[in-house]
Amino acid sequence: MERLEAAANEDPKILQELVDLYFAQAKDLMNGLHAAINSGSAKDVDHFAHKLVGASLACGMSAMVPPLRELEKRGKQGQLGDADVLFERASRHLELTRDKVGTYIRQHQSP
Repeated sequence: MERLEAAANEDPKILQELVDLYFAQAKDLMNGLHAAINSGSAKDVDHFAHKLVGASLACGMSAMVPPLRELEKRGKQGQLGDADVLFERASRHLELTRDKVGTYIRQHQSP
C-alpha cells in the first residue's frame, strides 16, 4: 500500500482510482490468462502472466507474483500441464489481496 499511496500523493480519491484501475486490469488479464490456459496457448499464457506480473509489481501487489512467474516460465517452455493449478493459486492470491486492500482503504479513509 505504501507504493500506491506514494503514487497517489496520499490523496484517498486518487488511491481509490489506482486500486480500481489495478483490479480492473488484473481481472481482464486473468480472464485472458484463463482463456489461454483453456486453449493450450503457451505463448498467450506467457504473455498474460508477464503483463500481470509487471502490473502487480508496479502496484506493490506481490502476493500473486510467484504463481504468475511460474505460469510465465511454463508458457515459455510450452509446458502447461498444471497451469490450471497455478492459475487457481494466483486467483486466490488476487482475491485475498483485493480483500486486504479494501479493508485497508476503509480503515484509512478520512472521516
